[in-house]
Amino acid sequence: MNITITGNLGSGKSSIGKVLKEKGYEIVSTGNIFRELAMEKGLSVEEFNKQVNEATRRGDRSVDQMIDDTTAKIGRERDHIMFDSRLAWNFVPDSFKVFVITDIDEASRRVFNDSVRANSESYESQEACKKALVHRQEMESVRFKEIYEIDYYDMSNYNLVIESTNAAPAEIAAEILEKLEAYKKNEFTKLMELNPSSIFASNEVAKDGMVTVNEVNGTWFLKSGLDELTKAIAQGRKFIPVKVDATFEPQIQAKEVYEAFAKENGISYAKYPTESLKEEKGFMNFTRM
Repeated sequence: MNITITGNLGSGKSSIGKVLKEKGYEIVSTGNIFRELAMEKGLSVEEFNKQVNEATRRGDRSVDQMIDDTTAKIGRERDHIMFDSRLAWNFVPDSFKVFVITDIDEASRRVFNDSVRANSESYESQEACKKALVHRQEMESVRFKEIYEIDYYDMSNYNLVIESTNAAPAEIAAEILEKLEAYKKNEFTKLMELNPSSIFASNEVAKDGMVTVNEVNGTWFLKSGLDELTKAIAQGRKFIPVKVDATFEPQIQAKEVYEAFAKENGISYAKYPTESLKEEKGFMNFTRM
């Protein structure tokens, strides 16, 4: 069975692909095709993306069509392929569809420090990189809706949504393969897994039930399921199944509340949320799963 992997910019899809290649999967990356086209034109990916958007508005879809046709053909004719592609899930419908999410600060750190991309994507600072990633995502979302009439950030499009913020590529690849086998056995159709150490919690939330969360500009907050979350942390698990409750409006607590939870459970947060988080631009919100 083929696997289609997409996700936030800088979420580590290519690194996950390298691990899956070692496991016997052939990797097809349309992102590399797009990047090579940009380099041939002497443009950054963001500049080329803007150019493609403008061409699309004039009715010129030659770049998109080339990538789409190639992806669909490979999906029909070959097996045991991992597609590292923004939209392969849409063109290879019989695949195991994976979306990799990550925190915007971690994503920008990775991209800023990625020497592989240095020739086509260079930024003055990590903050400049962060702004560029958010802007690029916004442009892509508009383009995908205009051309394909799809909502790329509707998580119900995917079989597995998995977080990479606090997990290594090898751990994520192993989890994807494990869940692929479960999917083949009809054990689930839709599943979302977060890194337990990425979820902001306090001891005041409901203890019982499944881990239930919602996000504010890409930062996850716990509504209920405290016992399951702390158990997962204690066991050192990298992933925990969650339910997203779009009606839950997180109330951001004082830093000391989250520090106390982190200390009690032996974890550390890279940063702490403040009320300004609600005004910041992170990766696009999504609430459907």
